[in-house]
Amino acid sequence: MDDLAHESVPIHSLARKRKADTDDCDVNDNVRDASEPMPSKLNDPPIVPPRLSLETSQHHPSQSAWFPNGLSVANSPLSSPSSPPSASPSSPSQVDSPSRAKRPRIDTSPALKSNKRAATKRAQELVTALQMLQGSWRWVTSRSGDTRLVAPIPRQPSSDPTSAHDLPPTSPTSPDSITPSSSRIVIPIDPCSPHIPVRHPPINKDTLKELDLEAIMRNPQLRHDFLFDSGLQFRAAASRRKRDQAETYWRAVLLELETGCTCVTFDIHGRPHSLVCVCKRLPTPPADPVIACLPLRRRLTLRMPSRIRPLLKELLVVLLSIIKPQASAVSSVQGGNVPYQQRVKQHAEQAQKLRSVLDAELIDQEMKHGLYDPSGTFRVIGEVLKSHCAPMRDQAVDSMVQMADRCAPGGGGSKADAIAAMRECFEILELMKLDIANHQMQTLRPYIIHSSPDFELRMFREQDQSRASLLITRQWLVSAHRRLESTQYALKYPTRSLPFKTLGKRTRVILSALKGLIDLVFNPPSPVPLSSPIITTTAPSHLTVPTIIPQLPDYPETLYLDHSRLIQLSKDSADLTTIYMFLMLYRQLVFASSPEHPSPRCPAVIEDTDLRAIKEEIYEVGPHNIGRCFLPIRSATSHHQAQHEAKDLEQWTSGMQSVVLQVTSRASEVRRRVPHPKAALPGSTLSAAPEPHVLKLAESWTEKHLRMDSPLGTLMRDRLRDAVFDVLVETVLIRGNITPQREARPRAAAGLEPLADEIRQLAERLAKLAVLHLNVFQTVYEQDEFSSEW
Repeated sequence: MDDLAHESVPIHSLARKRKADTDDCDVNDNVRDASEPMPSKLNDPPIVPPRLSLETSQHHPSQSAWFPNGLSVANSPLSSPSSPPSASPSSPSQVDSPSRAKRPRIDTSPALKSNKRAATKRAQELVTALQMLQGSWRWVTSRSGDTRLVAPIPRQPSSDPTSAHDLPPTSPTSPDSITPSSSRIVIPIDPCSPHIPVRHPPINKDTLKELDLEAIMRNPQLRHDFLFDSGLQFRAAASRRKRDQAETYWRAVLLELETGCTCVTFDIHGRPHSLVCVCKRLPTPPADPVIACLPLRRRLTLRMPSRIRPLLKELLVVLLSIIKPQASAVSSVQGGNVPYQQRVKQHAEQAQKLRSVLDAELIDQEMKHGLYDPSGTFRVIGEVLKSHCAPMRDQAVDSMVQMADRCAPGGGGSKADAIAAMRECFEILELMKLDIANHQMQTLRPYIIHSSPDFELRMFREQDQSRASLLITRQWLVSAHRRLESTQYALKYPTRSLPFKTLGKRTRVILSALKGLIDLVFNPPSPVPLSSPIITTTAPSHLTVPTIIPQLPDYPETLYLDHSRLIQLSKDSADLTTIYMFLMLYRQLVFASSPEHPSPRCPAVIEDTDLRAIKEEIYEVGPHNIGRCFLPIRSATSHHQAQHEAKDLEQWTSGMQSVVLQVTSRASEVRRRVPHPKAALPGSTLSAAPEPHVLKLAESWTEKHLRMDSPLGTLMRDRLRDAVFDVLVETVLIRGNITPQREARPRAAAGLEPLADEIRQLAERLAKLAVLHLNVFQTVYEQDEFSSEW
């Protein structure tokens, strides 16, 4: 079949006879180049190159030795790379030579002659089409963001349905300049498709650059999160996408090392396809991707550049960056107590040694001739890494060196062992970079805390000029101030109470900010993403979840670093409101009348232990995000998200039914309880089965009141909000300490006593956020443009 790389193959070599369509084969069948002649005899064996696939090579990796046929480095002859290989009788150059002896003509049947004429016609049309395609492929990006491969094809009448002229026309989603009436072929191939292995290792200098000390100190989100979590640690994130990308890359490197193939194939619709190799036409990998079109087989193969040299160069660069001594006063795990000048001298010696064993050009030539021994290289790398890494990494370094030693002459190792050692080396380097970054963060913690207010305020003013007006922040703060005035709020000290209007400006600014934070938590201004992950920095910053600032446009501009915490606090407050509603339902069911006893003579008594027990059972039986009924939920933006949210809603509904059943069962148990246990009859037991009329009442109550627009739900949410606000004010303003010696307790309110611990914990989390926020922006809020009407 056709294995042609356009712009690289002489077109005149394609004007040869072909086999018939019925002999066409797929990727795993025998492949014949268009330049190879048709056999003139029926019993002549065809010329078939070796078959290749993305998954396996001609030899299994476990059986493919690093040195072919036990070749030793000492006695192996080394031919010049520029000298041409010896020609064989089956090579295409000799088959097509004009001086070769012609075979005698053999009479064939009319059917065979007809097939030959049809094959000749198809080959001629293919040559014409490829002459038009050569050098014309280009990437085109539409307005919708789709990237496609485009080539012009002048449409001519053709009776051959498999010719290049009958390829699919332009897609409706193609760019405006490429209309369906224009004579073009559009193949929607994404250049960033996971089917195309990346050209550089997944762990490289760019992915590790953001773990440098300078990058850490310039990252406002990272430094802000570090204030909330003193034990914050970097760790390597292992998402499924990253794992798949790494597996594809290292599989491609192994395939290239074994066979030299760097091809990747798509079908005519841009979908991934099993490999159709064109390496025979392009034996040397190009510097840039080359597109080979196979119209008769409706396939398109990309001959990618080699990944061996970039891999070796990247390994050297990452190694040098890891062992580079830190010039700052901060001690590093890689240097220990060794003086800085001595570390600089040691680094120069080790860098020279690494450059000598990681010469990419020399290693590439040795690999081509089967002479490269990776064991010596990795022994040197292991010695260098052990002098810089933490002791807990020594075992991994020894494992890497042992794996590479198997690739030495006579070791019985394969190329797969060498690739495994290379991959483990990159993983060790990433772990070492994480160790260094974590050590530096903990060492610099006092400085980060001390410089945080000035740094965050400066970064806030420099990053986004659109925040300069602070319209949302001004409206948010003024609105909170007006609500405190309208409700005639009074600041209650232990000895006296001061009305809000009599307080000083600074105190009113702090109270307004606290009130605004409480309102943001209990009444989110924009829909909340239930499935959105929380922004954390427990992974390298290049793997951290992207910021969600654009997704929350109605929050104050000054809280741009705390959106994730506000969302989580809103979820927790909604959960707490739902628990509060169920406790209220439990009380009503206990004292509800029944058809047999419209007004019971001995009303039941609810013990404190009963309320604590039912609260714990609601937490255990209830679904995840039990308070979603009191949250504005963001609608799905894709079909996949819609399916996921529908499944979550179904699970939430099922979990809420279980909670209703549990609450009803406990209420029925209390209703059947004998007021005086001594008067109970011997052998009598309490039945936990819910009463039918009580269960029906509970289901009707939850359907009516567990909703955003429920008046009862709004009333109880406001009551819970006021209780949390009182504890927040006492913690931040009255005590001035977010970790007081005596815990602030919520004031007694209707039905809130069982939730005292949850209210206090929620208020303490809000207090920490408020204190850190006011340390940065309190001076901004005290300006006249914010408080002119106060």
